[in-house]
Amino acid sequence: MRTVLLAGVAAFALSTPGLAQTETNAGDDADVIVIKATHTELDAFVYPGMTASIDAEALDLRRPADLDDLLRSMPGLEVAGGPRRTGQTISLRGQGRENTTLLLDGARQNYSSGHDGVFFIDPTLLVGVEAVRGPASALYGSGASGGVVAFRTANPDDLLEAGESWGYSLGAGYRSVDEETRGSASIYGRAGTADMLASVSTRSSGDIALGSGNDLPADDESLSTLIKVGNDFAEGIRAELSWQSFDGDVTEPNNGQGNAGVGSQNALVDKDITADNITLTTAFAPAGIDWLDLELTVYSNETSVDERELVSGRELRRDLETVGIRGDQRFEFDLGAYEAGFTVGGEYYEDSQDGYDSDDPTGTRGGAPDADSQFTAGWMQLELDGPAPLGLPGRMIVLPGVRYDEYETSTPTSAAVTSDAVSERLGLTYAPTDAFNIFVSWGEAFRAPSINELYLDGTHFSMPHPILGAPVFVSNDFIANPDLLPEETETIEIGFGLDLADKVGVDRFDVRASWYETEAENLIDLAVDFAFDPTCFAPPFMPCTVGTTQSSNVGSAELTGYEIQTSFAQGPFSLNASLTGIDGKDAETGDPLGSLAPTRLFVDGRWSFDQYRLLIGGRVEAATEYDEPLDTAEHRAGYVVTDVYARWRPFAEHGLSLNAGVENLLDHDYDRVFAGVSEPGRSVRFDVSWTQNF
Repeated sequence: MRTVLLAGVAAFALSTPGLAQTETNAGDDADVIVIKATHTELDAFVYPGMTASIDAEALDLRRPADLDDLLRSMPGLEVAGGPRRTGQTISLRGQGRENTTLLLDGARQNYSSGHDGVFFIDPTLLVGVEAVRGPASALYGSGASGGVVAFRTANPDDLLEAGESWGYSLGAGYRSVDEETRGSASIYGRAGTADMLASVSTRSSGDIALGSGNDLPADDESLSTLIKVGNDFAEGIRAELSWQSFDGDVTEPNNGQGNAGVGSQNALVDKDITADNITLTTAFAPAGIDWLDLELTVYSNETSVDERELVSGRELRRDLETVGIRGDQRFEFDLGAYEAGFTVGGEYYEDSQDGYDSDDPTGTRGGAPDADSQFTAGWMQLELDGPAPLGLPGRMIVLPGVRYDEYETSTPTSAAVTSDAVSERLGLTYAPTDAFNIFVSWGEAFRAPSINELYLDGTHFSMPHPILGAPVFVSNDFIANPDLLPEETETIEIGFGLDLADKVGVDRFDVRASWYETEAENLIDLAVDFAFDPTCFAPPFMPCTVGTTQSSNVGSAELTGYEIQTSFAQGPFSLNASLTGIDGKDAETGDPLGSLAPTRLFVDGRWSFDQYRLLIGGRVEAATEYDEPLDTAEHRAGYVVTDVYARWRPFAEHGLSLNAGVENLLDHDYDRVFAGVSEPGRSVRFDVSWTQNF
């Protein structure tokens, strides 16, 4: 299929004569939504794939407290790990964290741990989130088989109108389900060609009241900071330097996910979670050089989770530092009758992990090997937009891309593992009219084995000797596997877009839907071989171990799913909704996969009373019964959860905003797949903020 599709694109491109520079269209529709993570200039309505975004208005109304609050409305995206924000992780289209690329202001966020969260930032600092669903390795390389989620923090241009030079914002809030209090302050401004922003946000919360009536122990405090400085050196030439930090102090079980309680294998710990991100972004598109449109992103981020067991004093540490640089150059020109964009780019990034366990004589922490990995890549993407071929009416978009990655992973005591990968994709959109289009997308993706999978070492868990008992403990040890192969996927997706606004006489009414199938090979799985040695049961009862734990390539899988999303607006009323479903099976045995999710409907509607500066809305999330896995313990009942919210701005000329909501209005007791614990019960939220610009 790869050869046929790419050969077709080449023939299509070469058959269109002429090469000339294009000019910017000053009449672009202001309502067009361009998803920057696609590295195209295409409106999301015609992009050959499924995307979604959350803007600043939605964030202001939602006032999210954690990843689940922030991302719950995203079609195809699940936040797993339970209600504790320190344990929440992400899956996209049934593929977990290792197959979902996360970006913060263009910088990779690569931290991953078996029982910790994956991304630490206060949502208050964000002004937007984008998601590109489906294989994105042709742009982002390893770990983008499920897709990409890109987070963006604020800058002064997001907060100031034309003619305003500076401003400030103050905010405070309360949430009843965990008695969370929060506060925030920001100051921002522009002077000449320079601009600056400084924000700080703090949160403090306690035990989480679950819908089951139980409390989930948690004690969580955090402080987040964002500082940005930018300057426009000339027209089209800009640089921006930002520092974003997160400092959390948490008291909870070592495994903060699900409903894991305190025990001999899950000690109560004091966690110190820190994340520091430094990013320099530059843009070169000077007015006098038409062909130059270059963006460079240089970044360094370090995430650390330090734990101290309160009873024993044992200390554990996992640090991951990522440094990288990425560059993208876009050329725009005419290719015969077609507008063309050609993007070429390169990327280098390095992950360095450091683990520590004070109980181990060598300091080795099980599951957190000291290791490094380096990735070097180059890619190109062509974007053709013009009249449909063969005399067909309407418009055709062709979007091929390819990326080459080389990577190396090593430890101080073992030989390096090196490999490479080529990732290709092709997207086609045919739009016979402006109101209707169909698209097909094909793509390959890969995931290189991670540091933790290749070089697992140390102790996985310990338990009392089966004969001698405590204080004699025996262990299950990690075993490294440097022969792991990369996971590989191939996805085909078909879909359509339909704009019904003019047909039914409303401001907005569009629908996008798709069906996809993914075939995955060389899946990497962590297998625990739990078995006592025979010597455990005969004098002198030693040596004795409880088996081993090792990552291995276990087989292949097939995933199929569908996604439908719609947006409607008429006068003061607007509504967004999505319906998603996914199914999967082991390609060899036919057994259903246990890492998927039920069919889920999400609806968010709101009514604006402009004369009173009041907005009232509600959200409904509904999921079907989940009974696919063979293990009945993984089954979940269906549920329907309702939230209501409102925002009132009392004064037309002043920046006071009152924001309130009730989440899980009916106090429903329900479990979400992967969480392993009941979700939070009814929660009343209230926020007040004051913003003043000058």
